[in-house]
Amino acid sequence: MICALVALWLSVICYFIHEEGGGAPADRGASSVGALRTAATAAVRARDPAAFQRLFAPDDAGPRYASRYLTRLLAHPVAGLHLATRPYQGLRHLVLRGTSGGRTVCSAWTIQRYGARSVLSAVPPLADVCGATVPPGGAHVTRVDVQ
Repeated sequence: MICALVALWLSVICYFIHEEGGGAPADRGASSVGALRTAATAAVRARDPAAFQRLFAPDDAGPRYASRYLTRLLAHPVAGLHLATRPYQGLRHLVLRGTSGGRTVCSAWTIQRYGARSVLSAVPPLADVCGATVPPGGAHVTRVDVQ
């Protein structure tokens, strides 16, 4: 029963991601995981949704994913904004952390390969990457998700 629900959930997510569309593969992602982290950090700090959108795999994020994400993330001041790569359960993730209103803000994306490039996946990780990689003293985590 639980496996069927998970399969249904993944099917629905994949369908909506497929329907949203993507962009040209050549301009996606970065040449390495380090370059991907650097580009994501620059895009988020510059509040540049177009640059952030280009870091996602083609057909993986809807055309307004980055814009909606940054609007929601930066709706309130976020201090100590930091992006880092973290391995978790055999996968590498890009984890964004900061604090807002005394709470930790966290988002995580799985890093995957697209040809010779590293890209982010907009499909939410099944594992609780933010909760599993909480820094010491950071028990309160607020996720920033895009609906």
